[in-house]
Amino acid sequence: MKLSGLDSAFLALESQEWPAHVVCLTIVDASDTGGRVDHAAFERTLAARLPRLPLLGRKLVQGPWGLARPHWVEDPDFEPANHLRRATLEAPGGRRELTAMAEEIYRHRLPRDRPLWEWWIIEGLEHGRVAHLWKVHHACIDGRSGAAMQEIFFDADPHAPVDVDPAPVGTPIEVIEPPQGWQAVREGALSLAGTPVRVGRQLGRLGQGVVQAALTGRLAQALPLNVPRTRYNEPIGERRSYGFCTVSLPDVKLVKNVFGVKVNDVVLAIVAGALREQLDGLGELPERELIATVPVDATHGGERAGGNLITGMLVGLATDVAEPAERLLCIHENSDAAKAVQSAMGSELLTGLAETPPPALLGLLGGLYRDARLASVLPALCNVTVSNVPGPRTPLYAHGQKVEAFHSMGIIADGFGLFIGGMSYHDRIDIGVLADKEALPDPFALADSIVEQLNLLLKAADEIAPARHAHDLPVEPEPETEAEGEVEPAAVVKVPPPRRGRGAGASDAGSPTRAGKGASMSAAAKPVQGAGARRGQPRSRAAGVEAGRA
Repeated sequence: MKLSGLDSAFLALESQEWPAHVVCLTIVDASDTGGRVDHAAFERTLAARLPRLPLLGRKLVQGPWGLARPHWVEDPDFEPANHLRRATLEAPGGRRELTAMAEEIYRHRLPRDRPLWEWWIIEGLEHGRVAHLWKVHHACIDGRSGAAMQEIFFDADPHAPVDVDPAPVGTPIEVIEPPQGWQAVREGALSLAGTPVRVGRQLGRLGQGVVQAALTGRLAQALPLNVPRTRYNEPIGERRSYGFCTVSLPDVKLVKNVFGVKVNDVVLAIVAGALREQLDGLGELPERELIATVPVDATHGGERAGGNLITGMLVGLATDVAEPAERLLCIHENSDAAKAVQSAMGSELLTGLAETPPPALLGLLGGLYRDARLASVLPALCNVTVSNVPGPRTPLYAHGQKVEAFHSMGIIADGFGLFIGGMSYHDRIDIGVLADKEALPDPFALADSIVEQLNLLLKAADEIAPARHAHDLPVEPEPETEAEGEVEPAAVVKVPPPRRGRGAGASDAGSPTRAGKGASMSAAAKPVQGAGARRGQPRSRAAGVEAGRA
């Protein structure tokens, strides 16, 4: 099977400083076995279920001289056991020891002569917890397909057999043998010769998309040309900085319903508030609002066999607005504009552009960009990547032991030095923060600030909406952030319109504001006794290996 242009781009642009794999860090309560895993049983489970993910048994065959896209072929020497790894944390086995190990595992590239994944089982966590760290190349999966894979390797039934594969799901991958010999050379030559034609075609489509987007009247709002520079827009090194937190999904939906916005708007707002606090505390908050790149599922909920089927949009984070509720409403407005423009331009634009250059040319351009450190002189395109994907809706189990959290690690690169990724799981959203080590020495300060920002929005919701019981809230499906498939709330409390252009220190009397520079950067967020508390909902919180235990 030939790789798509986007999948092949992730491979072509990869370097030692820019590894192009993604990671899911799964926390499991193994206290009933003293924090130990039956490795032989888990290996049987892995071997039984991998056939449902054919790409994980295939390796790459490169095109001649990198002129044509690579192919996936069956690996005749594939053994799941060769991809399994074990590690043990140093004492005390808390969240910082865990993330230090995750950072070290992350920074090493996956070897290209075998299927592009590893599975690490990490023991020694506090309170009998175990971590499963699954490291997969981005050429194999995107956010939505990666989230769906959790339901293959973990069970909804705590008593499910450990070595039995559930009923097959998904779309089978068509087996196409790669070209050999002169046929492969011919394919590469045709690919190179066709590059100018593909470039012209895509430029024409881009121009048409821009015209259609301009007709929406919101092009300037959705495609800002004056993105401010921050510490996250500089060239990056090999070392990573990683932290995580957890927020309550019922709390997020409560804020969503009160203000009449989307789940993803709330996630963007709490990320925006945390970045505002951090940069303001460092004396680096730009006057112009920060801009986020938000990946969007290009299948709109349809099936995929693997690889990447995504596009993206730019959303202003309203970091020039001091008051959290006003910031949320501004983000909702910006997000609506971005969706309108992205729809007008077409969901195939990103994948079409990736089809244009041969992999060798793309790799050469990427190398020049890195070596010349062009990120330090070229205009910034965005300030942060914020991904929020729907994950499993019910509790999952690993050999009868409950899965407690799924924390993600995405990709960063020169000029794109901060990734914040959320995945919903049951009644929570687990959020991972990944950055260059020099740009973000303490990722947990930023992660914990994200939690505090939700508490501020809960307090703002309390001030404008009458208290309601939890069972009065409308029942809704999980947030389809990448698929953009949320439903509108049943009832919305009217709030004042947002006001823009407010300075870093501005605030309104009687409204939730910053508690001072760095106040929300504390090691553990302090819940506000607001809407969620009165309704008996689980409080949003900073997450260690388990909330309150790290």
